[in-house]
Amino acid sequence: MKLTLPVILVLGLLAGLTPFAIDAYLPSIPTIASSLNTDIGLVQLTLSIYLIVFALFQLVFGPISDALGRRRVVVGGLLVFAFGSFFCALSQSYDMLLTGRAIQAFGGAAVAVCVPALVKDGMSINQFAKAMSLVMLVMALAPLAAPIIGGAILTLLDWHYIFVFLGLLALSAIGLFLRVIPETLPVENRSPFSFMKAIRNYITLLKNPSVLGYIVVAAFYFGGMMSFITGASFVYIEIYDVDPAHFGFLVGLNVISMMIASTINSRYVEKLGTETLSKYAIYVPIFASVMMLVICLFDRPPLWTIIVASIMYMGPMGILGSGFMAGALKHAGNHNGSVTALAGTSRFAFGALGGTVISLLHNGTFIPMLVTIATCGVISFVVFQVTIRYTKPMLEQ
Repeated sequence: MKLTLPVILVLGLLAGLTPFAIDAYLPSIPTIASSLNTDIGLVQLTLSIYLIVFALFQLVFGPISDALGRRRVVVGGLLVFAFGSFFCALSQSYDMLLTGRAIQAFGGAAVAVCVPALVKDGMSINQFAKAMSLVMLVMALAPLAAPIIGGAILTLLDWHYIFVFLGLLALSAIGLFLRVIPETLPVENRSPFSFMKAIRNYITLLKNPSVLGYIVVAAFYFGGMMSFITGASFVYIEIYDVDPAHFGFLVGLNVISMMIASTINSRYVEKLGTETLSKYAIYVPIFASVMMLVICLFDRPPLWTIIVASIMYMGPMGILGSGFMAGALKHAGNHNGSVTALAGTSRFAFGALGGTVISLLHNGTFIPMLVTIATCGVISFVVFQVTIRYTKPMLEQ
């Protein structure tokens, strides 16, 4: 599969589907709670349900895509996602909305797990890292655009139409995908699916120190990112009195930094190698982690210090995201779908764990958020160093 602009845009659309599903309806949560005559906390639970179902079913769809090929799983996932979206759009009760979100997540998991596998099939490690950087560059637009689109729909129409938009987006993605993206997994490279074999494959992969190491590194790093997303609104708005209208811009700085890192990665990864870039890039979030711990020593540090530290932590995702995945896939054999499933499930599980820790440690200050992010950053750095030192080095293909 050649990395043409249409291919990159379509893969970016597929990868951005879940960020759209999460972020587009956030501005409407209070309105939904009022409309359905339910508690706002229960409406927020629909986000948690989405993340839980999304994480767990990647474990199922990974080996299924290894058995059936990528195109069938992606198209099926998009159809289910679209159905779930329209189901949400027709919701007249909280239970219907919750059910629709679970259906959405089920389909979204099938799509998400196939994107890295689609890119890796037939590509070298460095080509994969370059391609994923370009895909992430497009995908990064989703969390920037989704709240704006969701807010605009809410202003002009009704919250139900946000889910109509998501359903139409998924149906449009089917047409674009079938037109632009070929099947990347030849029949001779497919693994017949069985439940027990899938479990054995996961156990085998987890016993591989290289695969396990990179998955753990990525999980902790992503856990730190989700900890920021969970706690940032309280820290910025409640503690530092940032205008809610400006909050999105400040968070957007992190996304912009990721896009810059993705651009750098796509330009230099084939020349320097993904392992080399990752070795250098990981020093940025560890520096940010130390900076956050130092900030915690002050009663009320300037807001800009927290902003800079968060940018330094999250920005390198544009390099490290593809680098960690490339490291795991290098040692996965023909089980690309299973590895991406393990990685996806662990990332979102640790992300949910980070958010839970912040909630449990909440004390009305910025310290729980910064300490949780810093802890994730330090553990990720240490595990990365152990992984590259004590497992077989990644040989460039």
